[in-house]
Amino acid sequence: MIAVAVTLNLVIALFCFFVAWRLWRLSKSLGAAADALTNWDHKAFKILNQDVVPPAILRGQTGTASLRLRYGQLQLQLQRLEQIMAVVGYLPMAGRWLGVGGQRRRLGRTKRR
Repeated sequence: MIAVAVTLNLVIALFCFFVAWRLWRLSKSLGAAADALTNWDHKAFKILNQDVVPPAILRGQTGTASLRLRYGQLQLQLQRLEQIMAVVGYLPMAGRWLGVGGQRRRLGRTKRR
């Protein structure tokens, strides 16, 4: 009976040691991940700090702003061009409606009597 109790206690103790070892490994992994994220946060803050913005980012921001302005101007030009093309598309129909074009003359063939 004592042997069964000792064996059962040893099994429980081994299981508890295994769980403790796994938790210790997990804490080491989580600590390393936390350190990596902290370092990344500090580096990102240094890079993106508004007081010390790198010149490349400033050039990119000004280039993007000018590109957006130019894109807006091109959109207006495209809209005007589409309106002009719509009016030009109606010209043949308007000519027929007004009778400007008249009938086509037959070239080369005349009626013989």
